[in-house]
Amino acid sequence: MTPPSPLTDNEPLAYLTAATTGIRRHTRTITSPPGGQPATRGHVDALHAHLTALHTLLGRLTEQTRDERPAQSGHFAAARTRLWQAGEHLHDAFHQAPRTPTPDPDAPHDDTCHQDVDAGPPFVTICLRHLQTSALVRQQTTPADLHSPLHGHARHRTS
Repeated sequence: MTPPSPLTDNEPLAYLTAATTGIRRHTRTITSPPGGQPATRGHVDALHAHLTALHTLLGRLTEQTRDERPAQSGHFAAARTRLWQAGEHLHDAFHQAPRTPTPDPDAPHDDTCHQDVDAGPPFVTICLRHLQTSALVRQQTTPADLHSPLHGHARHRTS
């Protein structure tokens, strides 16, 4: 996973707005009609990638605000931790989702089968992304942070 490039003043809002719009559209598509098809492994993988990118962004915001605005930084850190936890659940959900049916080995194969094999199994992508993020989480948080129900709120509340 390559780190995102530095953002200019105008780019973050435009990209975040576009990502949010995409997620809303996807939500409407996958939930119409009510009782439609469950999310596929591809959907869960894409959502995991999105959460992982948000986790990285919140990590940067945490670092950038730590000295000048420690209370805000604490909230960013808490949000980053919660995104990690959501990513853990999505990773587990991915592995519980039904696999795409394996083609019959006796059936004739066309070029599309070979293209899929050349791309590598989809689970490799989500697992590698998850392992890379796990390494960061171990460096950035403590086990107590991961299990605290109100991480970031009590320590930084100003009243």
